[in-house]
Amino acid sequence: MDPTGALHDLRDFLRLPVQSIDDLSFRISSTLSALNIHRTSLAPSSVTAKDLKAIERYLPAVQGTLIQDVLPHFIGILDGDARSSIKALFSPPRQAEGLAIRRTIALSSYLTLPSYLNTPKSGEPCLPKPMRSFLISLLSDLATDYSIDDVYYGIFSSDQTKEGTEGMSRLRWEEALKAAVGVPAKAGNATGRWKIEESDDIEVPPRLLPKPYFDGFVRRFESLLYEVSQESSKDVAPLRQVLEKLASVGLLLAEPGSDLSGVPSFLTPLLPSLLNHLHPEPSVPLPPYPDTFLPSLILPLPSSTLASFTESLLAHLTHHLINPASPLAPDQPDERVKRAVSVLKSILGQPQVDGEAWGAVTRSVLSAKGKGVMSMDAWKEQARNRLVVGWVAEGGETTAKAFIEVVVDAWTDPKYVKFSMYSQQFRLTHMLLQAFSLLPRYSPWLVQLSYRGRFITSFQSYLSHPDPSIRRLGMVAAEILSELTIVEDDMQVDKSEADEIEELRKGLEVDEDGDGEMLPKKPNGPKNKAESKRLRFHGMWEGTGDGKDECRWLRWGLGVRDVDATIGSEWEGWLLGWNDVPQIPMQPEESPRPRGRVHSKPSRPPSPKTKKPRKPKIVMLDDPQVDDPLSGYASSSPSSSRAPSPTPEYLEEVANDPTLGLDEANRKKVQRPVYIGQLVALLKEREKPECVEMALQWGEGLIRAKREFGTELSENAVAVTLMTLGLNDQFQIEDFDDKRQGIMNALAACAPKQAAPFLIEQYFNPQYSLQNKSCILTALAMGARELAGLSVPQASRTTRAIDFPSKTLPPNLHKKYVSAADVPPSRHLEDNSQSQVDQAIDGVRDLILSKGVKKGEETVPEFARERRLRVGEPKRAKVADVNSLAASQMARATRPPPVVPFKAIAAEYFILPLVNRFWHHFQDASIREERAVQMGSRFRAAGAGLVLSPMAIEKFLMALALMLDAARHSTVFLSVICPEAMELAVTIGVRHPARPKLSSDSELDDLSRVEAQVLSAALELALVCLDIAVDLDGGRTLAREKSALILAAGEWASEVFKTETEGGEVSAGQGGRNEGKIRAEAAGIIIKVGEIGDKWGNLGMGLGM
Repeated sequence: MDPTGALHDLRDFLRLPVQSIDDLSFRISSTLSALNIHRTSLAPSSVTAKDLKAIERYLPAVQGTLIQDVLPHFIGILDGDARSSIKALFSPPRQAEGLAIRRTIALSSYLTLPSYLNTPKSGEPCLPKPMRSFLISLLSDLATDYSIDDVYYGIFSSDQTKEGTEGMSRLRWEEALKAAVGVPAKAGNATGRWKIEESDDIEVPPRLLPKPYFDGFVRRFESLLYEVSQESSKDVAPLRQVLEKLASVGLLLAEPGSDLSGVPSFLTPLLPSLLNHLHPEPSVPLPPYPDTFLPSLILPLPSSTLASFTESLLAHLTHHLINPASPLAPDQPDERVKRAVSVLKSILGQPQVDGEAWGAVTRSVLSAKGKGVMSMDAWKEQARNRLVVGWVAEGGETTAKAFIEVVVDAWTDPKYVKFSMYSQQFRLTHMLLQAFSLLPRYSPWLVQLSYRGRFITSFQSYLSHPDPSIRRLGMVAAEILSELTIVEDDMQVDKSEADEIEELRKGLEVDEDGDGEMLPKKPNGPKNKAESKRLRFHGMWEGTGDGKDECRWLRWGLGVRDVDATIGSEWEGWLLGWNDVPQIPMQPEESPRPRGRVHSKPSRPPSPKTKKPRKPKIVMLDDPQVDDPLSGYASSSPSSSRAPSPTPEYLEEVANDPTLGLDEANRKKVQRPVYIGQLVALLKEREKPECVEMALQWGEGLIRAKREFGTELSENAVAVTLMTLGLNDQFQIEDFDDKRQGIMNALAACAPKQAAPFLIEQYFNPQYSLQNKSCILTALAMGARELAGLSVPQASRTTRAIDFPSKTLPPNLHKKYVSAADVPPSRHLEDNSQSQVDQAIDGVRDLILSKGVKKGEETVPEFARERRLRVGEPKRAKVADVNSLAASQMARATRPPPVVPFKAIAAEYFILPLVNRFWHHFQDASIREERAVQMGSRFRAAGAGLVLSPMAIEKFLMALALMLDAARHSTVFLSVICPEAMELAVTIGVRHPARPKLSSDSELDDLSRVEAQVLSAALELALVCLDIAVDLDGGRTLAREKSALILAAGEWASEVFKTETEGGEVSAGQGGRNEGKIRAEAAGIIIKVGEIGDKWGNLGMGLGM
C-alpha cells in the first residue's frame, strides 16, 4: 500500500471507536511499513513528492486523534513494541535511509505537539492527564533526534519545493520556527501548571531544559549554516529569521555565561564549530565559509538586533582569547588579537564608513562608554578595544579617521567628562590612543584635529575635574597628541631648567596698561617667531596612585598595531581559546592583583640618546618660596573633598556648652527646591522663616516649570495648595501676600483638575479667614483667565525703579522726560491698591459698556469716518525697562499654551461646583437662621460664617463673573452655565434691595457701602451673562428656555435704574463712584434685555425703556 492510502485508512480507523490494542498496533505497524520507517522495513528506493505531501496532509490529524482520543484509553497497557511503534509516528529513529520522510514526520510533530502544552481556553479540550508524561517524553525524543536543520530541510527540500509555493513554505517555516524555539518555555510552564493545579509530579527532562535544548539547537543551526554556505543558490532569508527569533527570546547575551549558570546563550555553543569551519584544520579537507556568506546573512538584520549581536560577538571573541598565563603586553603587537580581527572581518565583513557593520560596531563602542569597566589587569576589555581598532585598521586611513571622529565626539563630551566613572573614561581613552596609532606621525589630518575648538575645550574640562586620575587622563592624551603632531626641536632639548622657567615666565607676562596682549619676545631669545611646542609632563607620571600607573601604561601602548603581528603556524590559535576553556577565572575576585604589578618589568629599551632630564612646566614651590602664609582647612586626607572632622578640643567645648553644636547644626543653608516634593517639605516647615521664604520665592516658578513634566505636579498639587493656603505672615516676609497669591494662581492654572475642586471645597470651610477666602477666589479667577488665554492683571509693583536719588534726573529734566508710567506706585496720589480681581472685572465691565458706544459711533457718519481714519496701535518695543508697562505687555504677549483649554473644564471643575456649593451652603445657613428665629435666639445668623457676609459675596460674584467671561466658548455655556449664574445673580441682587429699609442714619451709614458693593457685583455678573449670550447666539437660547429669568433680570435692573435717576436717591444709599457704576451696569442690563426681547419675542416691553 502506498503512503497516501495507508495514512488515509489510519485516519479513518482512528475516528471510529478502537476495539482492542491489537487492532491499534496492527494498523500503526502497517502504516509505518507503508512509509518505509518500520524497524523491519527496507530502505526505500526513492521518495516522491507525493508521499511527502500525503504526510503533510494526513499525519497532523492522525497525531491529534491519537493524543486526544485514542491513547488516553490505552496508554497504561501498551507494551514496549507498541509504544515504540506509536512513537515512530511522532519521532521516528534517525537514520540515513528515508531521511526525507523522517524529517517530514518530525516537522509535523513540531507543528502539532507543542500546542497541547498551552493553557486550555474556555470551551477547548484539555490534554488528558494520562498523556502528560507521554507527551513530554515525545518532545524530549523529538528534540534529541531532530532539530532546526531537519525542520529546514523538511520545508525547503529541493525535491519538494516547486515554483509558486515559496510563500506557503515561508509561512510554514515561520510557524515551525516559532514552535521549535518555544518548546522549553512551554514544557516548563506546562509542568509547573500541572504541579500547581493537580499536584502532578512530572519533571522536565534534561533535554528540554533551556540551556541543553538551545545548545543543541544552535550547534545544529551552525551545521545548517555551513551546509547552506556551500550551495550558492540557497536563500539565506529563512536562516536570518532564526537569528532574529533567538535574539527576541534573549539568547544574545552581553557577556558569556558559565556552564553552571543554566542561562542559554547563542554564541557560546556556536563559536567552537563556527571558528572550526571558518579556518578548517589542515588535515581535514573541508572548504571554509565563503567570504561573503556570513556578512550577507548577518548585516541585513534589524539595526537593534545587529547592534546586540555585535556587542555579544565582541565580548565572546575576546572572552577566552587571553590566557592568564600569557597576558596581553601593552607595548607589543599580539597575534591572538590579529586572529580575532580576521574572524571578526569574516563575520561582519570589511569596515565601510556608514555601513551596517560600521554602525553596529561604533554603537557598541559608544554604548560601552557608559558601562564598560577597564583596568590594567582587565585583559578582556583591553583585547576588545584592540580588536575593534584592528578591525577598523582593515579599512585603511579613511575608516581610521572616521572612527577617530566618532571616539573624539564621545571623549570630548563635557557631560561624559563630568559624570562618568574613571574606569569608563580609562577605557575610552585607551581606545582613542590606540586609534591614533593607525595614522602616521605628523599626519596633516591629525594636526588639524589637534587645533579643533571642541578638542581643546575638552582638555579644560579634564583639567578642571576634581578627580586627579581623570585629570591625568586628559593630560596624557594631550601630551601624546602633541607628540604625534608636533615635530621635536633639538634646541628645546638642550635648554637648562633656568632657561625654561625664564621663557615660561616671559610667555606669561601681560601688558599692565590693560590691553591684555602678550608682550613681544626679546630679539635675543632662542627663537624670534612663535612655534608650537610639545607638551611634556614627565614628572606627572612618576610614582603610584592617582592614575599615574595607568598613564604610564597608556604611553607604553602608543604606536602598537596588532595588524603588524606575525601569525604562527599552529592551527589551534584560530579557535581563539574556545577549544580549551581555562578552569581558573581570568579576573579572580578573592585575591585581586595590584594595579601596577603587570608593569614591574621594563616596558621599552632605553633610548640611545642621552637627553638631559626635563622638569615639568608646573613647578611646585618649596616652603621658602611660598609668599602667602595662609593655610587651608585641615583634612585627614589630602585627596578628600569632605569637610574636616571636628577636633577633640571642639568636641570638648560642645560637651561643656551644647548651644555651640546647635548653632552649627542650624547653620545649614536651605536649598532651592527643584522638585514639587521638596516644595511641600519646605512649606511644612512653618516655624522656620528661611524655609517659608525659600518656598515663597521659588514656588511659583517651580510649579510653572513642572506643568508639563510628567505627573509630579498633579500628584502633589493638593498638598501644595493646602500648605500654601495655611501659611500666615508671622515672620513679616517681604511681599508675602503677592508671592503666596502667585503660587495659588499657578496651581489653579497648571493643575486645574486637582487644585480647583480642592480650592472650592476649602472656600466653604469655616476655619479660613476672609483674606484666605479672597485668596482662593482670586486664584480661581486668575487661573481661569490664564487657561482661557486672557490677560492676567499683574500684581502691584514693589520694585522701585527710580526711588533712589542716584537714579533720578535733575528736577527740571525729571518733569520733562519721566512719564506717569515710570513713577512707582508709592508716589501716585490716587489709590491704586486694587486687587487682581478688581482690575480684571473693571476691564471686563468697561469692555462690555464700550460696545454700545462703538455701535453709536457707527450710526453717526462723522464719528464713523473719524474712527476709520484713526491711527492703529503702534508697534511695541522688543526691549523694555524692568517693571515698566511695556515689559508687562511683552510678558503677556509671550504666554505659554495652557495645559488644558478652559472651555473643556470650566463647567465640571470651576463654575458649576462653585455655584452648587454656594447654594448648598446658602440652604444650610437659611435653615439655621429660620430655626434661630423660631427658638427666639438673639443671633439669627449664627453659624453662617463669612461666606454670606457682604464683602465675601461681592468677591464671590466678581470672581464668578470673571470665570464666566473666560468660559464663553464652553459647549454648555448657553444651556447650563449662563442660566445658573443668571439665577444666582438675580437672587442675590433682589435680596439686597436698592433702597435700604433702615431709617436710622447711623445704621444707614454702616450698611450703605456694603449693600452697594454686593448690588454692583450682582449687576456685573448678570451683565456678563447677558453680554456673552448676545454675542454667541443673540440671546436665542435664553429667550426660548429662560424667558422668565430674563424678565426678572430686566425688572430688577429697571428698579435699580429708577432709584438712581428718580427722586434724587441713590441705590442702597451709596453715592460717589459706585453710584455711577451701578447706574451704568443697570442701564447695560436693560439694553441687553431689550435687544433680546426685540429680536426673540418682544421681551423688552414693560421694562421702562
